[in-house]
Amino acid sequence: MSLNTLPQIEETLATLAPRGFTIGLHIRYSRPVRRVSTYPSGWIQTYTRANLGVGDPMMIWCVMHEGTIRWSELPALLSDPLDVLGQARAYGLPYGAAISVGPAESRSYIGAAHATREFTDAEIAQMEALLRQAHDIVGQGTALRPILIDALEAIACGMTYDQACEALGISRTALRYRLRTARTALGAEDTPQAIRKAIDAGLLNGISISGLAKGFPVGPE
Repeated sequence: MSLNTLPQIEETLATLAPRGFTIGLHIRYSRPVRRVSTYPSGWIQTYTRANLGVGDPMMIWCVMHEGTIRWSELPALLSDPLDVLGQARAYGLPYGAAISVGPAESRSYIGAAHATREFTDAEIAQMEALLRQAHDIVGQGTALRPILIDALEAIACGMTYDQACEALGISRTALRYRLRTARTALGAEDTPQAIRKAIDAGLLNGISISGLAKGFPVGPE
């Protein structure tokens, strides 16, 4: 089965995982480009407030592996010092599966829960296929050539246009062309918005808010 949009994929996941799911797509620099969670609100609040992600065996397994695993298999492989799995059971999530695809530098995952039984092999295989589709959809939308990323990063870190041209070894015309191409690829109206979208997509790393503010060009583009 092939679905064309992320909402369609997420709607199908909601049917397969009646107690909720979390999907994170393309984790870059410790955060996903897109994340959706339909777990019970009480569990989401507890998980977030207690920062349980740092010790979640499911997340640790997904970062370290590609493939699929049931939550019930995790205790034999990984410690759970924060009792994440135990706390999940208390919120009505006793059964679940973890699915992970993609390279380590841009991995996508699903955590899916069931209230009454283990997921079947067929259900897990279907969720893995859906995750691969979502991974590909988001990957296509966030791909930028390295020269475009370099141009955005030069402006984002505080360089003027002249400084960026010197650092990149290109003319002002070439810099304007690269920034314009990056804006088009990201669907941004201007360079500041393109930089913000690139940061949200995990394409730029280590850019501070103050650096962003200083980096926005004030001259003609």
